[in-house]
Amino acid sequence: MSSLQRTHRSPADRRTVRGVTLIEALVAMLIMAFGMVALVGIQSTMRRGADLAKQRGEALRIAQQEIERARGYWTLAAPAGAPAGTVDYAGLTTQAANSAAGDADSNATFTLTRTVTDWSDASAEQPQAQAGLKALRVEVSWVDRANETQRVELNTFIAKADPALSGSMMVPPVSSPTRRPGEREASIPVQAKDLGNKTSVFVPGPTATVAWVFNNLTGVITGRCTVAMGTSSSSLTLQDVEACSNNTVGYLLSGTIRFSNSLRPDPANPEGFALPLDMVITNSRLAGAIAAPTVQQCFDDAPTSPSSTMPFVSYNCFIEPNNGTPRIWSGRAELSGIELTGANARKVCRYSADYDGNGSISNAEHPENYNAVSSSLARQNFLVINASVNRCPSGAPIDPANGVFVNSNTELQQAAPAQP
Repeated sequence: MSSLQRTHRSPADRRTVRGVTLIEALVAMLIMAFGMVALVGIQSTMRRGADLAKQRGEALRIAQQEIERARGYWTLAAPAGAPAGTVDYAGLTTQAANSAAGDADSNATFTLTRTVTDWSDASAEQPQAQAGLKALRVEVSWVDRANETQRVELNTFIAKADPALSGSMMVPPVSSPTRRPGEREASIPVQAKDLGNKTSVFVPGPTATVAWVFNNLTGVITGRCTVAMGTSSSSLTLQDVEACSNNTVGYLLSGTIRFSNSLRPDPANPEGFALPLDMVITNSRLAGAIAAPTVQQCFDDAPTSPSSTMPFVSYNCFIEPNNGTPRIWSGRAELSGIELTGANARKVCRYSADYDGNGSISNAEHPENYNAVSSSLARQNFLVINASVNRCPSGAPIDPANGVFVNSNTELQQAAPAQP
């Protein structure tokens, strides 16, 4: 008999097999039905979550927009007759609920509620409250797809600040941000008298018959007034110079002149006495520089005799710039009355160095020739030495660790012409 035999089933067996197959199909359909129901539930939950995320984002936008509208007030208090829609700080108050705060095509209806209270930080330790601050609470609510109420709330403070002050952010600084002598532009002489109206007045020398009026912010000379010889700056009042204010535009050039008779001069501590001299402004020797200013006045307190025991000379010059934009002048500061040849020959050195380390000597760092000066210049100092000294002393750089706070380097400014 063959090992492979056909199996013969009876009719009853065949009916049993068909019944089992039907049960399996019904169970599979039942499982699929449960899966379909679960899938429909997941899709419904996902749609609700997507809607809720969209609605929360829109509610947050509405709340932020309301806060920015409150921050963007135009004025502190709207004047009488102000146009409709004027937003002012005084008008930032609690408002009734707005039930139509969202967009018309949104899938939800948003209600915005704004609550404003005057904020106070008063306490038992500090009973004095800080004024000028309002607490703002913005709430946006809506009903979602599941008929549940949702809400977003933002809280902030609105400070009381005049919007006109924001224009100051567009005004560039005109001087150094560091603290200035007398709270004025640093080039204004400390002896100048503050007149209390953002100007100062200065008499430039003991023999001067003129007073200069400075703008405290810019250091520009805006007025020249005639005064009696011997008038001190401290004796002048606003009424004395009111008539001659704003009658000119000029820049100050000022400094000191020191002297040394030593063959090894020490620029940090020169031990010489002042000589008779005058300060003059001549044409710059730089190619392309504009001509020396036609209007200039220089005053100094130099002695009239070489037997003086004064340790230094102070000078102050008024220089009128051109009419360009900006108004500038070019020139060269020199000492007249100093012998550059002969038995008592001298050399004139200037205190100068690259103080800011930018690789060049700017106008403020006392160059040999000034070029396109557009502001007042102070501390333009000189050292007069014996002509037999080979070169102007180099001095010492700043070294705070060793108590050296001033760079005393000098460079040649005037000397006898070289022999052919």
